[in-house]
Order: sequence, then C-alpha cells, then structure tokens
Amino acid sequence: MHSLCDFRKGSMTMGLALVGIALAAGLAGAQAPAETKTFENGQFRFSVAVPAGCRHEEGPGTIDAVCSPDFDPERSAVAANASALVLLVAAEAVAGDAGKTGSELQQRYGEAGLREELSEAICGESDKARVKISNVKEAVEATRVTYTADVVCAEVKFLQIGERRASVRHVITPDARYRLVARALAEDFDKQREAIDAFFASFQVLPATK
Repeated sequence: MHSLCDFRKGSMTMGLALVGIALAAGLAGAQAPAETKTFENGQFRFSVAVPAGCRHEEGPGTIDAVCSPDFDPERSAVAANASALVLLVAAEAVAGDAGKTGSELQQRYGEAGLREELSEAICGESDKARVKISNVKEAVEATRVTYTADVVCAEVKFLQIGERRASVRHVITPDARYRLVARALAEDFDKQREAIDAFFASFQVLPATK
C-alpha cells in the first residue's frame, strides 16, 4: 500500500516533469525562426532573406534590416541602429577584377585589408585599439575568396551605447564585392543567433543572365 507521503512525492515529480515540458515548449517557441522577406538585387546579382518584422532600408547596392529584439514591426520601425539587431548587405562593383581567379583575388585584397577597414566600417571607430577582431578565416575557391571575422565594439559612454558584437563576411568575386554584417548589443547577440545564422545562410550570388 502506498502512503500519502509516496503519493505526494509522485505528484511532485509529475508536477516538476510537466513544468519542465512547459518550459521546454516555451523555449522552443521563443527560438522558432521568424518569417522572412527575400530581397533580390539584379544590378549586383545577389539575394538575401531577412526577418519580415524588421525595418527594411534598401539602397542601390544595399539592404539594411533593423530589428527589435522580438522582431515586432512597430518596435522595429523606431529602433535605433546603434542598439538594435542590424543585418546588412552592401555590394560594390570591383574595377579591374574581371576574369581573376580566387587566388588572384586573395593576393589583391587579403586579410590585412579586411582588418584595416573593420574598425571604422563596423564600429565607427577611428581608434583601432578600441575594437577587437578575432576568428578571422579565409576561404579561397575557384572564382571567389571569402573572409569571415568576429568584431567587438567598445561601449561609447557619452552616447550611452553599450558594447556591441558583430559577425562579418566579405565575399569577393571578379564582378563585385559583398559585405555582410550582423551586429547587436553584446548582451543580445547570442539571443539572436538563429536569425543571424539564417541571414548568412540565405545569401546567394546569383548567376549572370545571358
């Protein structure tokens, strides 16, 4: 015969199990991928998908998505670039690179060139000592070279901007150079990892049309 104490222990165990299931379901829902919107740029031949709930700003060779932490369209519409999750693609034509191989592009640009521009381009910092660049990687293919890096921007106290983190990818082809950036406040960056990874994975260089 089971005692009342055994019944209570069993009930408590079942209750904790149900709480655990509910928490897991809640976390799974919080991490579900947001709906996306795909942009294609015919001039620079690229496509990319960004969360639909962000504020989208499109230029001749650029796509910016400025996102509130919950990807709410109304909050994204007024979110400040300095503190929001920002997903950016910027493309530019590269003169004189037509017909170059990936190895030749690597020799022209290189890791040093990447490091030189990241402080100003990602953090708005002229003082390179205030910017940490790590995990720089290089991948050379037949007709392109890709550089990736992680960047940490120091806080700007007088502007009340906290420390920010960014992931950067530069894709250099004989026809164009593409800069991809995902940046957010340091405390929010890992929380947005799913959206950031999806953004980078969605980017494609489109084939030339005949």
